[in-house]
Amino acid sequence: MKNDIFKNKYWNLFRDNMECFLTYCFFGWVYESVWCCMIYHRRGFINRGFLFGPWLPIYGIGFFIILGIFTLLKVKKPLPVFLVGTIVATTAELIASYIIDATVGTPMWDYTGYFMNFDGRIALVPALMFGLLIWLAICLIQPAIKKLQFKFRESKIHNACFIVIAVLFFIDLICRIWLGSNI
Repeated sequence: MKNDIFKNKYWNLFRDNMECFLTYCFFGWVYESVWCCMIYHRRGFINRGFLFGPWLPIYGIGFFIILGIFTLLKVKKPLPVFLVGTIVATTAELIASYIIDATVGTPMWDYTGYFMNFDGRIALVPALMFGLLIWLAICLIQPAIKKLQFKFRESKIHNACFIVIAVLFFIDLICRIWLGSNI
């Protein structure tokens, strides 16, 4: 009996964190796909991910980094969440642009035509969008996810759906590593 409770605790911790990761990977994919349709003025679908499925792992990883930063700084109120989120995300985007240029050799985005841009790497509107997305994630989405996870913690359907989605994600990741990037 004690062993089952111990396993269940770790299963819940793994599942809850992995669900958050996959949720933010999906929301990031939706955001990028919609944003790029607007940027490039294309009609139709643009898969911005490097995986086949609807997920961008950088957004899942980014969420946990942001959550860690906010936990360390004890930032909880909406306005500081927005401001700190904007600063952290913009700084990360600027650093990432230099890393991508150095490793890939070509930029993955260009904000040259945007108001208040810096070398096409960062700009005011995308910075504010990231701040808004972080505010939504920290203040609205994450509390809702936690509430749903608690409510459906013991649901067999919930666990089965999670397993199917997580397996699809890992298969996608392995296939992409094996086949190479689609970018």
